[in-house]
Amino acid sequence: MSVNGGPGRLLRVYGPWIVLVTAVVMAAAFGASRTAPVEYRSTAVVVVEARVRSNTTPVPPDMGTEKELASSGVVVDPAAWSLGVDPGVLLTGLTISVAPDANVLTFAYTSTEAAIARQRAGALAEAYVAYRNAGEAKEPAGTAKTPVATTSTQHATLVTPAGLPDGPVSRPVWIDLAIGLVAGLVLGVGSALIRDRLDDRIRGRADFERVARATVLATVPRVRGRRGGSPSPVTLRAPESPAAEAYRYLRSRLQPLLSERDRTILVTSADDGEGRTTTAANLAAALAMAGRTVILVDADLRRPGLHTVFDMANGAGLTTILAGDAAPADVVQAGPVPRLRLVTAGPAAGAAADLLEGSRLDRTLRGLHQLCDIVVLDSGPVLSVSDGIALAAVSDHVLLVGDYRRTTRGHVVRALAELAEVVDGNISGVLLNAPKSAGGLTPRGREHTPVVRAQTDATAVLPAVAAEPGRGAARNGAAAPTTVPVSPGPASTLYTSAAAAPLTPPDEPRLPRRRGEMERRT
Repeated sequence: MSVNGGPGRLLRVYGPWIVLVTAVVMAAAFGASRTAPVEYRSTAVVVVEARVRSNTTPVPPDMGTEKELASSGVVVDPAAWSLGVDPGVLLTGLTISVAPDANVLTFAYTSTEAAIARQRAGALAEAYVAYRNAGEAKEPAGTAKTPVATTSTQHATLVTPAGLPDGPVSRPVWIDLAIGLVAGLVLGVGSALIRDRLDDRIRGRADFERVARATVLATVPRVRGRRGGSPSPVTLRAPESPAAEAYRYLRSRLQPLLSERDRTILVTSADDGEGRTTTAANLAAALAMAGRTVILVDADLRRPGLHTVFDMANGAGLTTILAGDAAPADVVQAGPVPRLRLVTAGPAAGAAADLLEGSRLDRTLRGLHQLCDIVVLDSGPVLSVSDGIALAAVSDHVLLVGDYRRTTRGHVVRALAELAEVVDGNISGVLLNAPKSAGGLTPRGREHTPVVRAQTDATAVLPAVAAEPGRGAARNGAAAPTTVPVSPGPASTLYTSAAAAPLTPPDEPRLPRRRGEMERRT
């Protein structure tokens, strides 16, 4: 059975499980050794010698043959008959051993009762001696010995009769623990392989790229939510954290994929709870902090959540625009950072899916594009509602969000199959909660640099962009600071980089963002 990722990944993912199973089996083995029945062992020792005859050469005994004879029916059956037990029962506790480099047989018998162990060991040893010495003439003491009539070449002598055991047999604990260790490792690794085979979750960045057949632009480390309060985007509440840097990394990887005409980004996922709303909110905030005018739209009309993320009222919104009751400019709300504005889902509509079909959605997006540089759409999951497919058809780029802890390969494949007719190479992936062991990149967070505020009201002074042709005030050679309105908040949400300067208004030409475009224009 092959393991996706190799033995190293199996140990990383299921190491605790294997250790747990091994510990349980070893504990069971230890408990079994402590509760095992008490046993007694009695032994009898027999010496086997070559029989000496006149005019013959003595034949040394073959102790292997003697051992087999001692446990055969010619010995066991007479002993069982004398004891009144079944021969099979008598063989249960019998152990016969041969001393190294000596013609000695040891009859050992183990039983739960000391008297039975002594009785049966003695009976078996005496039955063997009787078999080997059968046919010998027994002479009275002090008389001359008569010739032997037996044809046996061996003679057996009982040198140590079976005695009553002094105490029970003690079994070393380490033997049971060693057996438990081996059995536990086999059971733990085997069950881990079975679980790994049955687990269909995404196994890492490379696995996500293989299944989605798309490049994963960024991986975001796990972010622990705050207790209480609104779940604001990490790029706002902790801009120095590795997670915030990961979203800025996503912004940097995404921008080269967008042309001058690509102005709509759809953020979706295969199933619920995989982080699409979190990704959309943080990506929109990161784009706005880089100087892009962004409108973040909550297009999940079934289960909207952006108004909760940004702690704002869900009044007039997208459904209001789609129903023709308001213009886009009437429902856009100011965001927590400059250049970021939001459109909530709006009042619940009975036929929400119908609002996203037809020309109304195109007309709404055209109206929003007149107010910003980029529109970021947060949609419902592809496999739960049809809204995501309709939104993907009018989007310039699609970000498919996956969660390392939840997303399954089967759902990703099904989601891509649903989107296949409306997307054509304009889809990328984002993997959340991916550890380094799964190919996740954990960027270093930025060092916190306090920002000195020039005033305490809702404005802050940020340095202007260096003089560039066709860039706002710098186009006229101005180098004075530009005053940008900022929502009240912690100083960590303000950036003093040149990228934070205002963009050129929509009616002015923009600088080409790609090297090829710049060369063509020059």
